[in-house]
Amino acid sequence: MNDFYSVFPKVIPVRRNSSITITGLQDQTIKPGESYKIRVLSMTNHLDDANSKITASPPVIQKSSSDLSKGATIRFDHKFLSHGEYSISIMKDDEASTKLTTERVYAVPADLAGLKPYKGDMHIHTYYSDGKMSPIYMAVTGRKLGLDFAAITDHSRYDPSLEAIKIAKEIDLDMLLFPGEEVDFPAGHIVSINASSSITDLKKDNKYHKTLNDIVNIRLKDASMVDNLTKEQYAHAIWTIDKIHELGGYAFLAHPYWVAGDRYHHHLPMFEQLIKDGDMDGIEVIGGYYKPELESNWLAVAKYYDKCQNYPVLGNSDTHYRSSKPGEDIYGWYWTNVFAKSLCKEDIFDAIMNRKCVACERPYGERFIAVGQFDLVEYSCFLEREFFPLHDRICSMEADIYMDMLMGRDENQLGNLKANLADLYEKSFPSL
Repeated sequence: MNDFYSVFPKVIPVRRNSSITITGLQDQTIKPGESYKIRVLSMTNHLDDANSKITASPPVIQKSSSDLSKGATIRFDHKFLSHGEYSISIMKDDEASTKLTTERVYAVPADLAGLKPYKGDMHIHTYYSDGKMSPIYMAVTGRKLGLDFAAITDHSRYDPSLEAIKIAKEIDLDMLLFPGEEVDFPAGHIVSINASSSITDLKKDNKYHKTLNDIVNIRLKDASMVDNLTKEQYAHAIWTIDKIHELGGYAFLAHPYWVAGDRYHHHLPMFEQLIKDGDMDGIEVIGGYYKPELESNWLAVAKYYDKCQNYPVLGNSDTHYRSSKPGEDIYGWYWTNVFAKSLCKEDIFDAIMNRKCVACERPYGERFIAVGQFDLVEYSCFLEREFFPLHDRICSMEADIYMDMLMGRDENQLGNLKANLADLYEKSFPSL
């Protein structure tokens, strides 16, 4: 992606004729009346090379009032035979075959056709627990960072997430928010997402300790436990997961290798037992750490590839505030890419449960890393270069307007930005 040319769609289905449009975004980049050739090369399958050169139709001036380009547009049809990334080079039809630019598109297989990428963070704190900012401030800040969905998950507090959802509706925040809570239990944390009420509040019931005893004496009576884990310890995790599920929520294990004080916060034999039993809905393998604690993420990633590949993986910031000082704020460093049919609750969680998600990180603004199934990681690398910079720019402009609205300064530009983002998705991911 560059500032001189645009290519749409960015994602096309394999083995189907697709129409590609490349537009010069500056004067004199592509000129009407001149002759051009196109070379299409698969990044992975060199056997595609034999059919790679195309004589494009004559360039035309882009007439669309919604397109700010000044240059002309080349259109051509092509069938992309292989799954993966392709390079598309535009060359002048002269003796030197002078190359103007090389753009990239991505051909997706059937299981990804019709799915769109959305960015989310489902582990966020506010001043209702150990954070510093309000729930709606953290939500709008997430939008500025390019998030499409999020959950406020204060420690043992469910109501802050509802406060964010309420105010988000009042300002028509262009973002999907889920109710959430970080549930503490002995030697562990589980993030509860989308449950209908607080899990922590249920511990105040007189039946809580009796239920734990029943889990130990009945459910775990004949269970095989990993070394160094008692049934009494494990019962707390089982109770928490059971209650989240009973309330229609999803239970994601938080930061398994977080260093708290002088040791890992999680009792790691419990993590091994949870992996073995399969009751969790997913694992936060990428989370909120600073250097030199990034090894906590590396250990979680290694465990995922060693023993947890049947689980959905999440990347969450575990942020507590937004700071303007470089290196002090991890919000935006860690997130999850989810490949879903649409940005609605049912489709997002259906995608996660079917492992159509990858955990992502870019700490300190450095190199991008994604963790998950290889095909989705490969696809995410393309999107991080070619799609999300455009997506995030619009989200950031939206968020500035929402911040003005929260301070009582209404703006009229919001509708245009929402339309621009919808148009970007439509042009990048056509009906496949």
